[in-house]
This record gives sequence, C-alpha cells and structure tokens, in this order.
Amino acid sequence: MKAPTTLRAVRSWDEAIPAQASDEGVLEAMLLSVGARGYEKASVQEVLERSGISRARFQRDFGDKETCFARAYEMAADRLCAEVLEVGGGAESWRAGFRAALSALLRTVAEQPLLAKALLIEARAARGQAWATHQKAIERFATAVDSARREPDARPTATALTAQFVVGAVEEAIATEIGAGRTATVERLLPDLSHLGVLQYFGEDEAWLELRSPDLAQVDPGD
Repeated sequence: MKAPTTLRAVRSWDEAIPAQASDEGVLEAMLLSVGARGYEKASVQEVLERSGISRARFQRDFGDKETCFARAYEMAADRLCAEVLEVGGGAESWRAGFRAALSALLRTVAEQPLLAKALLIEARAARGQAWATHQKAIERFATAVDSARREPDARPTATALTAQFVVGAVEEAIATEIGAGRTATVERLLPDLSHLGVLQYFGEDEAWLELRSPDLAQVDPGD
C-alpha cells in the first residue's frame, strides 16, 4: 500500500484533506484524527466523514478503530523510519549521519505535528499492535545508532544499551516538545541531541567539538 502524499504539508486538522474514498485516505484520516484529538477521543465517525467511505466498508476493510490505527501507524512508522535511516546512512561518517538523521526527524515533527503526536505519544494510549510497531521502530533506530561502536575512536565502555539510552532520550525530548505544543520550534533541539549522542560514544571533548559543527552553527537554541 502506498503511503499518503499529503501529510507533510498538514499542520492542523482543518487543513487535512485525505484522498476521498480510498484506503490511503482512511488511514491518513485516522492518523490525523488521533493526532488532533488524542487516541481516546478520536472517532470512527469522524474518519468516515473526512475520508468519505461508509461504515459498512470501514468495518469490512478496517475492522475497528484499534485495527485501523494499527495499520495506519505501521504505514507511517515504516515510512518515517525509512526516510530518517536513509538520510543517516548516506552520510560520510557516523557523527554526520546521526546529525543528519536527527535533523530529518526533527524537521518532520515541525512540519507534521499531528502525525508526530500520533506516532510518538498516542501509540502509548492505543497500546496493542500500534505499540508493538512503535517498539519495533525504536529497535530499528537503536540498531542504527549502535553502529557507532564500530567506529575506530568509539569508547570501549559503550554497549548495546547505550543506543537504547540515546534513542530513548531523543524520543522523550521530542515527546516533551510535542506535549507542550512547541513543535514549531522543535528543531532547536538538534545541537543538544547531537551533543548527547556523540558524548555517549566518543567522550566529552568530541561532544563539545560536535557543537561547533557548521551544520549546527545556524540552529537557534531558543531559551
């Protein structure tokens, strides 16, 4: 199934115009409804009205809200993981890749706040298969981060748990900004999160040098 093509431009529920009468439109509407209302308050009826399909078709093709959200979540999470990991994997070094991947992730959160809320916060409320997919996504990111241990100057004290810590800290920092309604300025986290990752694998001196990277020099740190 193809991923929706309109999510990147959607910043509010009022702007959302899913593809009418299509599976993609239903999944998009579910993601955006959950992002706008929260999982508990999101309703199938709202998804039906926005996507233009009948309840009978929804029940036949998607089952219930939990199943539909799980499908929508898997689609969007797979796309996000692929995009971010592709950016990171194409860099000349682990540090450049980590920085680039973080930048891509933060930019997505800034540009798609409803999607970000659905993926990073509401999966916890939905639990079930959506939460299981969330955990798999976290593992994919952690595996990529863990590749830092293969760098010749990596600290020997780093372990597989180091990657779990770094990814967990990144997720928590972003979730805090989403919860506080600060997605528009979330990209200001890039220097601190880049510093955190380099610190865990390469030590304090290298972490401070990371803050001098030209890629971070123009980032407004905010308050």
